Amino acid sequence: MAATCSKLNRLSNELETETKVSIHAVNLSGIELAIKVKLKNPSGGSIQVKHPFVKMIYADKTIASSEVKDVNLTIPKFSEVNLDPIKIKLGFLSLATTVPALVKEYRETGKLNLIVHTVTTINNSFPYKKTDMITLGGGKVA
Repeated sequence: MAATCSKLNRLSNELETETKVSIHAVNLSGIELAIKVKLKNPSGGSIQVKHPFVKMIYADKTIASSEVKDVNLTIPKFSEVNLDPIKIKLGFLSLATTVPALVKEYRETGKLNLIVHTVTTINNSFPYKKTDMITLGGGKVA
């Protein structure tokens, strides 16, 4: 049992996620974000992970999250897996009422600074979580 726990702990330390967020579409009701997640396995054994759950946070408030999917993904040894983009919709009205500072920051700077949590489970038993700071938008044109 201790050997299995040690192996899972090592896999959790070696598993790497790369998360990128971009604006996919903008319409009158809001913004649709596309989150691209790359899972990297630099270890000598293949692993299975659950489809990642992604949560976006601004000023300690969750502003959006992805669907929870009970899907296992296999990452072969010494390889990477690019997932299909995860789409999340952010409604302008809900953003303005729940996090008005976010709307104000975007109007003033043309950028959004968000915290993105990527959460999954390795081999159906060991939790994995990574936090990324992401900036959306190119800023205001001078």
